[in-house]
Amino acid sequence: MVKVEVVMDEKALIAKHMLNMKFIKFSWALFFILIGGSWILESLYKIDKWALIYAGSGGILLLLNLLRIIWKLNISKFTIGLGALGVLFGAAKYYALPDFSIWAAAVLIIGIFMLFEVLRK
Repeated sequence: MVKVEVVMDEKALIAKHMLNMKFIKFSWALFFILIGGSWILESLYKIDKWALIYAGSGGILLLLNLLRIIWKLNISKFTIGLGALGVLFGAAKYYALPDFSIWAAAVLIIGIFMLFEVLRK
């Protein structure tokens, strides 16, 4: 039996790297729009800007990895975890849950990722 190994050429690797960099720049642009928009909304409507920033930042990180999945780029488990934690913490802050522990949420998310890693293999 013959083993065939597919190797990407240099142009394809550079194209994937450039696409990933474009997604990262897009995420940073959304982040700065989020920060500016939350400051404006806080001054106009007296909302909790930190809840919006936490949840929005988490959503942006999850969106970044979703785009990477769609375009078949390498995803970052760290940013997925941070994104999930941001969304969770932002929702908890928005709904003013008094005894919400960020450390408990972080441990929960780490456990979920470990479980998915075991089930995936």
